[in-house]
Amino acid sequence: MTPETRPDLSDPDRIEVIAFSLDCEATQPLEAGEGWLDEEERDRAERFRFGILRERYIRGRAMVRRTLAECLGRDPGSLEFEVGDRGKPYLRDGALHFNLSHSEELAVLAVSRLPSIGIDVEKFDREVDYDGLARRCFREAECERLVSLAGRDKAAAFFWTWTAKEARMKATGEGFGLEPTRIEIGFRGLLPDVCREPNDPRAWLSPVRLPGDEAACTVAALSPFRVSFREAEEWRAEA
Repeated sequence: MTPETRPDLSDPDRIEVIAFSLDCEATQPLEAGEGWLDEEERDRAERFRFGILRERYIRGRAMVRRTLAECLGRDPGSLEFEVGDRGKPYLRDGALHFNLSHSEELAVLAVSRLPSIGIDVEKFDREVDYDGLARRCFREAECERLVSLAGRDKAAAFFWTWTAKEARMKATGEGFGLEPTRIEIGFRGLLPDVCREPNDPRAWLSPVRLPGDEAACTVAALSPFRVSFREAEEWRAEA
């Protein structure tokens, strides 16, 4: 990573979003990334039954370590992580905060000095029961948005709603401990614009339009923020 593209987190209200492929060796060589993992991460990697899932896990963890290390001027393998009471990982020294999400090979990483951030991404071609899931997880007004839609429009509306809810759940580390039906999302056109409920704590949202417009991606935090976006650079040994 060059100085020009290194995340600028001097602004405490900025969330940097980095998109990358979990299948791209040029972006993150597997061997280098695996060498940065700690014992717990290596053990978890070995528990994956399928090689492609193991490799995606390693690359995801490696990109978290690599990006945080570049921001902090440290070695990726030196970073130490803890897991919060709700299962959300964080840096032991608390210097930066992060959240990772992926949909198949597409991954997005959010990094910030803000303490409570969440991100979610879903590819539009993922096959799900839109109406069935909406009835179980969406509010009435959110379900009504889907009724008259079909095909790609329905998929886009569903996943923009879904990523907004999941980003909100991940911001506090609650995950599905915060039931999706307790979250109400407001929209500006197709894109999520505001988290109307719950209000304790209040959350802010921002959609992220990814290149190719093939996926929905939403960021959430418990205070106002600005988003910067970039795609990950190819690996350089000196990085």
